[in-house]
Amino acid sequence: MLFTASIVGAIFGVGALGGCESGAGKKKAAAVGEPLAVVAGETITVEEVQKKLDDQSPFVRARYAEPGKKKEFVDGQIRFEVLAAEARARGYENDPEVEEAVKKIIVQRLTREEFDGRVQLKDLTEAELKAYFDAHKADYQKPEMARASVVTIAFGDGKALTKDKAKAAAEDVAKQAAAKADDRAFFKSLVEKNSTDEATKAAGGDIRYLEQAEVEGRFGKDAAAWLFSSEDINAVSPAFEVKTQVGDAFVVLKRTGRRKAIERDFEAVKNQIKNVVYREKRTTEFNAFVENLKQKHKVVVHADKIDRLKVDTSTPPVGLDAHAGHGHGAMPGMPGPQADEATE
Repeated sequence: MLFTASIVGAIFGVGALGGCESGAGKKKAAAVGEPLAVVAGETITVEEVQKKLDDQSPFVRARYAEPGKKKEFVDGQIRFEVLAAEARARGYENDPEVEEAVKKIIVQRLTREEFDGRVQLKDLTEAELKAYFDAHKADYQKPEMARASVVTIAFGDGKALTKDKAKAAAEDVAKQAAAKADDRAFFKSLVEKNSTDEATKAAGGDIRYLEQAEVEGRFGKDAAAWLFSSEDINAVSPAFEVKTQVGDAFVVLKRTGRRKAIERDFEAVKNQIKNVVYREKRTTEFNAFVENLKQKHKVVVHADKIDRLKVDTSTPPVGLDAHAGHGHGAMPGMPGPQADEATE
């Protein structure tokens, strides 16, 4: 696409001399100002080149302070216009890939000019931000959590073990696990060998992070109290008798993680919320704008034809970016975040 982008710039003046094209195949408006050069019958004025020079950074402008260097700058602009003229002569402006690239550029310009001033950070009210915080407190205030792996040994009617034998087996597991407390792979092998709960067994015994109430619901108060009683990672519990979803059992827990409670108040996350609300409002405005344009331009979608589209899910060739593509992406023209977004 580098070649395509260069051609687009050459044809339509993207990053080149002043006059923007009004459409494919149309030449720029007659130049107004003092003539500096003529390329393919079109005049390049001193004023056009001066504007281009003024648009450069101070560091770049300093390089062209000497008369000889200024000629280099002019030569560069003329070179660009010559390439643009040749690109037009060869019909590149009608190339489908070029037309697609131009379409993306004008969509970006439309959305930028339409939305840059429509929704601004400074217009967000304290009440809006506070309302968002109140509706999403769970995102900013989280209870203490713990993570563990578990060996479950069921007993009772229809099970392979009696209560006494299950207890003895669980106590033996706890003893072995405690002797190699730092060896998680060893505990996983104990799960594989002894656990009767297929769901946790498939995950190597891991029950992931849970709140204390969730642990109580699954393994009882005693097991939950033990799990949350310490931050000693890799510690192994004694055998606890519990009632699980699949019946009576003894469980042995291995503490594998702890997370402290998160209590962030409104002021602590205000800037973060401001950016979220800002983007949501811009998205809402954008969607409404597009819906109005659909009515204006009489959009018709033949939904029954959508299923005819085929999605190739095969692995891309080595060296090809799996995320790259020629399409527009998920939301073409969506106004993006602005430079004035709040910082924490």
